[in-house]
Amino acid sequence: MAITDKQLINYAEGQLDRPYWYGTFGQIGTPTLYVQKRDQYPSQYNKWDKKTFSDQFGQRVHDCVGLIKGAVWSNGDPNATPKYNASQDVSANGLIKKCSPCEDISTLPDVKGLVVWKDGHIGIYIGGGYVIEARGHAYGVVKTKVTERPWTKWGRLPSD
Repeated sequence: MAITDKQLINYAEGQLDRPYWYGTFGQIGTPTLYVQKRDQYPSQYNKWDKKTFSDQFGQRVHDCVGLIKGAVWSNGDPNATPKYNASQDVSANGLIKKCSPCEDISTLPDVKGLVVWKDGHIGIYIGGGYVIEARGHAYGVVKTKVTERPWTKWGRLPSD
């Protein structure tokens, strides 16, 4: 996942306050994408009123690992259309397994561009004790304090 730490953070900052849609990586939210993702992941979409999604049409949408994939597949440009890469398409749990080093969160150094992880979820460490994460549909892409979330590991993204 060849991208600089600065590009990763720039992309993530450019997505703040944008919507969370499970299974997405920076595409523009459209009625067609909504139907596709709802059919692909019904348990993630059927618990929400369709109106909450239609109010988000026209915006870039991500899930947690999709925020990182969107950055990589857009070369860090927060306004670019991401180019899907099947060889890099992994889950949050799959991505943390590729990180090296991958350590306990208690040893997190204050190094921008690392990722933080808990089972099934991943975020981008931006330094100063803060993370940008696509937190869930009720939250969207937000900036949170590391200490206020249940992260268990940190890692350095792979360079491939």
